[in-house]
Amino acid sequence: MLTSLPKLCGNTTKELGTPMQLIKRVYGEATGAIAAVVIALVIIHAISTAQPWWLAAALPWAAYALYLGLLMTRLVVVQRRHPWVQLAVAIVGIFASTIAGPLAVLVAVLGLAIILGYNYWYSVQHVSARPVRVDEPLPLFPLTTVDGDVVDSSVLTHQPHVIMFIRGNWCPFCMAQVAQIADQYRELDRRGVAVAIVSPQKPEDTVELSQRFDIPVNFYIDADGAAAAALDLVQSGGTPIIFSAGTPAGGDTVVPTVIITDRTGMVLWAEQTDNHRVRPEPTTFLEVLDQHGIRAR
Repeated sequence: MLTSLPKLCGNTTKELGTPMQLIKRVYGEATGAIAAVVIALVIIHAISTAQPWWLAAALPWAAYALYLGLLMTRLVVVQRRHPWVQLAVAIVGIFASTIAGPLAVLVAVLGLAIILGYNYWYSVQHVSARPVRVDEPLPLFPLTTVDGDVVDSSVLTHQPHVIMFIRGNWCPFCMAQVAQIADQYRELDRRGVAVAIVSPQKPEDTVELSQRFDIPVNFYIDADGAAAAALDLVQSGGTPIIFSAGTPAGGDTVVPTVIITDRTGMVLWAEQTDNHRVRPEPTTFLEVLDQHGIRAR
């Protein structure tokens, strides 16, 4: 039994990733749970001590928890670079909590720190050292179809393509992006442009995604993150630990990226996000195609 312990620990470490990866993988869920506890404790304290100004200390936490809740239920997906509403509420909470005293201010400041951590650390994405370049051929990378056939990116070079790398069904930002491209599909089809969506999630999840959107989009699986690795688009520990997605070792995923190619496979436009909350608008894709003379037939 004892001799198998190191092996067991080694396997667990491999599955969870490094300590920093593990922190990132639990950040959203853990801080959401902490926010719920803090809000409850602040309300109880404010009522029991008859100090209503203590409620101001819960404002940053409430703003953060509400944002996470809206994301999880997909009622709203805000694709802005800066969380102005959350920051404004947090600042108001910090100033108002000064009336309740230093401890209340500290609680409010910690809430602000959690908001900043989510938006400017947790959401920040890896920047490729060898980005996909415009006016160069689409790089070669492996893919797997939903039917299990192993192919490569050459299958995307016989007509104009919008190629989207997404993290998976679990990501509300990715699902909003897929829904937007679905809404634009008729316009893209009129231009003779195909759409390919690539994800490192489990094959069955990609199959479910392909059935959810009733449009002729090509869905591909990035098995073990091989395509992301070939393009240097691996987001280390980017999959929350509560989801069985991403690569088996460390829960790595892909940096959300869009590539537009012409009918020869030449790259016309490429955008790799540096923050998973921020994605290009589908109208941008049409503008790029217009600029390169790929218009409705």
